Amino acid sequence: MTKHITTIIFMIAFAMTVSGAEPAQNPIIWADVPDMAMVRVDDTYYMSSTTMHMAPGLPIMKSKNLVDWDLVSYAYDILENNDELSLRNGKNSYGKGSWASSIRYHNETF
Repeated sequence: MTKHITTIIFMIAFAMTVSGAEPAQNPIIWADVPDMAMVRVDDTYYMSSTTMHMAPGLPIMKSKNLVDWDLVSYAYDILENNDELSLRNGKNSYGKGSWASSIRYHNETF
């Protein structure tokens, strides 16, 4: 049994060396990325994430390998210009805003 495990580990290490692939390291993304939604279009993955009351909001990221992510844009710059979202006059909007985004692709449109 130990011989088989050693052989498997060696084969995985050899395959990674030959392919040039580096093993993924955690954390993959050095940021708070809750409630992820993903979609794959051809060879690219797209992901959106909750930002709650923060602006700009709903980051859209892309990756070819699910390890290296690039920020594409945000779904919105600001939800609304009011005291709650701007944290003015002692008001706040914590717990409000955008939650659990969803990203889809159909007929060449996200």
